[in-house]
Amino acid sequence: MKGIFSAATFIAIASALVSAAPFKVAERSASGPLIYSKGADFLRVVSQADPNTDQIGTYGTQTGYIARTNGNEEFASLVSFDIPPLSAIAGASASSTCNFVIRNPASVSGSQTTQLFTLGAEFGEYDTITFNQHPYYNQYEGAYFVNAVGDSSPVDVTTVPCTFGGNMQFVLRPQNDNDYITWTQNNGGNVGAFIEIRN
Repeated sequence: MKGIFSAATFIAIASALVSAAPFKVAERSASGPLIYSKGADFLRVVSQADPNTDQIGTYGTQTGYIARTNGNEEFASLVSFDIPPLSAIAGASASSTCNFVIRNPASVSGSQTTQLFTLGAEFGEYDTITFNQHPYYNQYEGAYFVNAVGDSSPVDVTTVPCTFGGNMQFVLRPQNDNDYITWTQNNGGNVGAFIEIRN
């Protein structure tokens, strides 16, 4: 009886912990059928040309802007996705994978490639964010070729680690000089940055 009680107690505690904390699934190399797509909740633009000024008054929280001109004047975009708990996504499991995509940008030129990095801390939609003051850029999560129409294509890394029941936040930086990628996020119109969850 004592063994049964201990197992039941362990299961109850484990279930409580899983439902209370964000659940991360390790990156995997393969992707299957799409089961869920989540558009960005908000974005924040930072400007190297104006490194100590918060750009929210100029770009708001729904504009993606990634650019660099002649090695300077970099614009990067921080992006946030609030991902539902694993149990709230029909068909999702611990073996599901997450893919990052940019869809149907307003304009794209240069190499049409952006680099994706995780952030070392979370940021809020209306936090003060500048080129010199932002969560540090952490883990490289791949380069993405941004097509003028349709979905971007991963260049080297095909999936990103899933965070179920929490925020997935990244920074998008230009890959090369004279790159320019921009959009206004429109989740219903299939425009902007998205996380796709696949089995």
